[in-house]
Amino acid sequence: MQKLTVIALFISIFISIYLIYSANQKKRINLNRASAWPEVLDLIIASLQSGASITESLAQLGRIGPNVIRADFQKFSETISMGDNFESALGKLKETFADPISDQLFESLYFAAKFGSKNTIKILRELSEYVSSDLALRAEINTRFGWVRNSANLAAFAPWILLLILRTQENARVAYEQSFGQVIMIVGVIATLLAYLWMNKIARLPKPKRLFTLAMVDK
Repeated sequence: MQKLTVIALFISIFISIYLIYSANQKKRINLNRASAWPEVLDLIIASLQSGASITESLAQLGRIGPNVIRADFQKFSETISMGDNFESALGKLKETFADPISDQLFESLYFAAKFGSKNTIKILRELSEYVSSDLALRAEINTRFGWVRNSANLAAFAPWILLLILRTQENARVAYEQSFGQVIMIVGVIATLLAYLWMNKIARLPKPKRLFTLAMVDK
C-alpha cells in the first residue's frame, strides 16, 4: 500500500508538471505569434507601397517575415505556386493562425483583392496601431497580475517543501507512512493541483473572440 501510494504521488506530480509545462509552452508560442503581427503589418504595408500585389506581399513574408510565422507564409507561397487560387490559399492561412488579429488582416486583404480598395494601406495602418496598443495594454496587465501567478506558485510548492522538512523528523516520517497519512498526502496533491489551476485561471486574461470565422471561399 505504501509503495503504491508513493508511486501514485510521483505519477500525479509528474503529470501535473508536464501539463503545466505544456500549457506554458503553448502560451509562449501564442504570445510570440501575437507579438509578431505589428511587424507583419508593417512589412505588408511597405510592400504594398512599393507596388507589389497583395499575393506577393504575403508570399515574401515567408522569406523576410518574423521567424515565428515565416513557415506558415512559406506554405502560403507554395500553395499559390502549385496553382491554388488566392482566396483558397488565404482561407487556409486564416485557419492556420485562427486568431482575431489574423482574421481582421486576412479579411481586409481578401476584400481588397476581390473588390479593390484605395484605403487598404490606411486600414492596415489603423489595424497595426490598434494591435500594437492592444499588445502593450495586455503586457502591462499581465505584469500587474504577475503577483497572482507568483502566489499560485508559492501556494503550490510551499506545503510540499514543508513536508520534506518535516519528514526529516522520525515522528513525522512514521505518521505519513501510516494509511491515514498517505490519504492526507493524496488529498493534498489533488487540492494543490486544483488550487494552482484555479489561481492561474484567475490571473489569465480573457481571449478576444474571433468575429470572422466563415470560410472565404464560401462568400
